[in-house]
Amino acid sequence: MSKVNALSAILLRSPLLWGGALAFCFFALIHGGVITDANVVRYLAGHWVEYVETAMFCVGLAALAIKAADVARQRRRVQGDCPLPEVPAGGQDPAEAAALAAALPDGEEGGDYLVRRLREALDLVVRTGSADGLEDHVKYLSDLDAARAAQGHGLVRFVIWAIPIMGFLGTVIGITVAIASLSPTQLENISGVVAGLGTAFDTTATALALSMVLMFLQFLLDRSESQLLASVDERAWAALAGRFQSLSGDEGTALAVARLGETLGRGSARLLEAQEQAWQTLERTAAAGVRQLLDEAGDRIQAALARSLDHSLQRWAESLGRVHDEHAARREGRWTEAAEALAGAVRGLERHQDALAGQTALLGEVVGATRDIASLERTLDANLATLSTAGRFEETLATLAAAVQLLASRGAPEHRTVDLQSARRVGRAA
Repeated sequence: MSKVNALSAILLRSPLLWGGALAFCFFALIHGGVITDANVVRYLAGHWVEYVETAMFCVGLAALAIKAADVARQRRRVQGDCPLPEVPAGGQDPAEAAALAAALPDGEEGGDYLVRRLREALDLVVRTGSADGLEDHVKYLSDLDAARAAQGHGLVRFVIWAIPIMGFLGTVIGITVAIASLSPTQLENISGVVAGLGTAFDTTATALALSMVLMFLQFLLDRSESQLLASVDERAWAALAGRFQSLSGDEGTALAVARLGETLGRGSARLLEAQEQAWQTLERTAAAGVRQLLDEAGDRIQAALARSLDHSLQRWAESLGRVHDEHAARREGRWTEAAEALAGAVRGLERHQDALAGQTALLGEVVGATRDIASLERTLDANLATLSTAGRFEETLATLAAAVQLLASRGAPEHRTVDLQSARRVGRAA
């Protein structure tokens, strides 16, 4: 329950709150003109002492009403079903008392006489592990509840004691006012004395009447609560009597031995469970250690592999750099050789071109010589014709010899020119 709910519950069950509200409503009805009875106004609201007495009476009445409502509620619960299950045959093991106590209601029902009695009795069984002293403890709890019930009327007893005291205070105040109103020079005017004595007697009468009403109501409530406690004693004893196995009597030894065996069995089970938990803890610790060792070994192997790979990669990078440099040098050498070969080829092409130019010139000269041969042939034809007409055979042979010489000397143009000129001269001579 939260603090706000607890505070709300305390305020709702506060006699001061409800009594103050009741007194406020009562005086509001008087001053509002709803209640106009002269005796009521005179004895309950005629003096400030009477206001206090009435307010205290309302507080006591509210306390009795709240207590009466609580007693009626608990009486209905006592007459209902028992919070504990039925007693099994042969009784229950006292070790089950904790489970029974945990099954009892909590909250507002947990504050009832019956539930509190059962919980406190079961708490004794839980703490001692035995039900041998349960009967005496239940009687002690009964006396303790009676004392608690008596203490629950403390506020009402205080109000019943305080109301007559306030009445006596009003009497003293009234008599004091009456005495103060007496004057040796005005003995015939006794209205002030009468008023003071009236206040004294009215406050006392009101206090005695209100305290008597509260005492009667408290008597009735005490009687009802005593009956409730008697019913609680009966139901509590009926619920607890014979419920738990006891070690007293003839069968106590066998039961003690059996309980000892059960205790040893539970102890052995707890020991085995503790051993199993220890083994599980050791296994988890060993697994954690092995896992940590494997993690560390894996980290070291990973670091070693990383260093080895870095070193290998560095070496490979250096080797690749050297190979690249060598290939670059070879490529540059090959390009140089290729450039030189290309330059040589260009020079060869130039020489070939020069040779082609010479051959072209030679071919030109050959063509010219061919033209010369054609003209020579025409000349020879003419000479042959002339020879044939003139009958000069020897000159013809000379001419043919010159022509043969000319044909044989095509590869030497310079000699050919000479020979052609000689032939021409021979022709002309002929």
